[in-house]
Amino acid sequence: MPTLVLSPDRFAAGGEAIARDSDGRVVFIRGALPGETVVAEVTHEKRDWARAHVVDVTTASPDRVSPPCPSRLAGCGGCGWLHISHDAQRAAKVAIVTDALRRIGGIAEPIVELGGTVPSEGYRTTIRVSAGPDGVAGFRAEQSHDVIPAPACLVAHPALRELVAGVTLDPQVELTMRYSVADGVAGARWDKAKGAVRGLSPDVLRGSKAVMYEEVAGRRLRVSLGSFFQSGPQAAALLVRTVAKAAPELADASVIVDAYAGIGMFAACLTSEDVPVIAIETSRSAVDDAYENLAGRRGEIVRGEVGGWHAPTDVAIDVVVADPARSGLGAPGTAALVRTGAPVLVLVSCDPASLGRDAKLLAKAGYRHEQSTVVDTFPHTTHVETVSRFTL
Repeated sequence: MPTLVLSPDRFAAGGEAIARDSDGRVVFIRGALPGETVVAEVTHEKRDWARAHVVDVTTASPDRVSPPCPSRLAGCGGCGWLHISHDAQRAAKVAIVTDALRRIGGIAEPIVELGGTVPSEGYRTTIRVSAGPDGVAGFRAEQSHDVIPAPACLVAHPALRELVAGVTLDPQVELTMRYSVADGVAGARWDKAKGAVRGLSPDVLRGSKAVMYEEVAGRRLRVSLGSFFQSGPQAAALLVRTVAKAAPELADASVIVDAYAGIGMFAACLTSEDVPVIAIETSRSAVDDAYENLAGRRGEIVRGEVGGWHAPTDVAIDVVVADPARSGLGAPGTAALVRTGAPVLVLVSCDPASLGRDAKLLAKAGYRHEQSTVVDTFPHTTHVETVSRFTL
């Protein structure tokens, strides 16, 4: 494939740097930073755009660093921004969200603030590994299905690093492991039809139904191994604090909706036990956890899609907190939440492009974007987490 000399000027939502070639075509460059001059090899091209990856850096950005992780240096495809200083990563994420709200959301001057971050090392309490050569557990290589035997992992909790080091897998097995910081307990799940896992300690819990617990914002929460959880309890607590700041009305709310509720974390951690809650979630495992986490609370837990839910007409809902998947609310989810008539809606987004689309849909329904806060729950990755406040 051809190589190009390029000078990117900004980041795209997926974490690639954006430049234009001599013909004016947009090129998305993996491994480059704005302000650099790089030699990039084209890997995919169309008439109007192309993708490329850096093969040489002619003029480096002062924000470029040597990746401080042996696994990344060995070829691991995780942590795609390890070549950027953490401060620069955080600033870039704010710029990406601002651009998405302006360009996709149609907001002329969006207010986007830099929020908090988790520690940049050892923060992940859930990881997934695959079988490398000789069955040694490792991570997928960048842009490849190949597995790199990982000598270490900068962002994995130290307990997980130790556990993974002694594990071997049959060739088709992918192993997900989680560690409870609260209890010091580990769990593992995999598709047993695809093979065996060897080397797990006998005290490691097994299977998606294994019940684990974590502590977030002073609340002990059930988080079964098959349920989604944030990158770790520090990230979960950071999100809880940020949502609380975005919606001070939660302190005096009469009724709240926790949409895409997962294990019920926001409802459990953000409101007092006498506040009625309507929690909506599709995952059976997460709903089972939510029943325990919200035990004794007034309200209800609805298992189903948010887009198909209809708010009760005889209840005045004060605040909606929504934490959808990467695809965002979309038209059905937006319509369902707009029907609540809640004066305050806090949207937790894990993709800047879907945030832009949702902001546009909410604006059409009469909701005004007041501000967004970018929190770094996944340092060294291109994952962007944003908490946004919308009001009627």
